[in-house]
Amino acid sequence: MIALIVVGEGQTEETFVRSVLAPALGRLDIFVEPRLIKTSGTASGGALNLARVRQQLKSTLAQRTNTYVTSFFDLYGLDTSFPGVKESRGRPPTERASQIEALLADDVIAASQCRRERFIPHIQPHEFEAILFSNVSRFSETEAAWAHHQDELSAVQARFPTPEHINDSPETAPSKLLARILKPRYRKTLHGPDLANRIGLDEIREKCPHFRQWFERISSLEPL
Repeated sequence: MIALIVVGEGQTEETFVRSVLAPALGRLDIFVEPRLIKTSGTASGGALNLARVRQQLKSTLAQRTNTYVTSFFDLYGLDTSFPGVKESRGRPPTERASQIEALLADDVIAASQCRRERFIPHIQPHEFEAILFSNVSRFSETEAAWAHHQDELSAVQARFPTPEHINDSPETAPSKLLARILKPRYRKTLHGPDLANRIGLDEIREKCPHFRQWFERISSLEPL
């Protein structure tokens, strides 16, 4: 059995990891455990900064030396304390995410002194909701009333080469678009993981190249 801890930033990612990612990887004998970044002694989730992330990743990596650790953070709104966030602005989203991932890996590995292969950084362009645009026809299966918004969702999808290119401004980030378009209101923790499950990892991987790259890496892990 291979152990993988996925450190995320919110309950939506935690539920997605537990209900969608973990069963798929479990069939490959990879045991997946989601964890949220600690924001205080009693709370988890919420705004990230490099110091908080570094501390939790360092602590997690130190707990067991035979465990892999990966991150699952949104590129949208990522704090400028993360290396590469400011310098990569203006680059294509997948290139930008890859640059930040490489720098984050260097930072965390230097801080934790762990073997490099144990930490697998992942920054999702531009955020979790991007993967839901992999198949917008599934939205009405979650909320029947959303069938009325099919054309508008399809129009958004058609404007971008991949779902991971959907914009990262406060008005056009994927979650902001869903909040504006959908009635009844899109609720992240309720609807997001359910939609991802209905779309399925195969289609998400087909439409989202950066997500696919991450999934292929964590699904091919070898015992430490």
